Amino acid sequence: MISRNIRRATAEDVAVITQIRNDAHAKKVTYGDYAWGREGEGFSERWVLNSLSRRAVYVVEQDGLPVGTFSLDWSDDAYRGPQEPVGGYVHGLSVRKGFNGLGLGSFMISWCANQVITQKRRFIRLGCDARNARLCAYYESLGFIRVGVAPMPEHGDYRESLYEKPLVIRDPKVEGENDKYQGDSE
Repeated sequence: MISRNIRRATAEDVAVITQIRNDAHAKKVTYGDYAWGREGEGFSERWVLNSLSRRAVYVVEQDGLPVGTFSLDWSDDAYRGPQEPVGGYVHGLSVRKGFNGLGLGSFMISWCANQVITQKRRFIRLGCDARNARLCAYYESLGFIRVGVAPMPEHGDYRESLYEKPLVIRDPKVEGENDKYQGDSE
């Protein structure tokens, strides 16, 4: 049986996160997606360490091996402008080379959705290159809805597809009430 867990990244994870991010970058480039840079560009350990100091970065382990990484933020002014505190924002969703197609992306997104719900927020949000039809279709297959496209003039002709997925926040008091009356005919 496969064992998966997600934990907060530490400075000891910098090298493996850098490798996983660069694996994901190389895969994106094969689809003409240059959101993270052109072929031959990528992420440095210094960039990853800086990211760890600014945001919540996570490592996904499968049977003890780091196989994925992402960050979960509570605001995203850079891409979406100021927003009411109703969402959680997933960035840098990355899977290690050789582990694509095993459900890790949906595993990470489900974990993030649960974290967002615990904060009593209604949406999980993410974005990707609008030209990467395969990645857009993947997110849509997971229930995400494209709510906009944001041009990013500072990145040339790059346009970010903005996605969100509504989440159901269950109120245990209401659920208990519903259970109590379930089956009553009055």
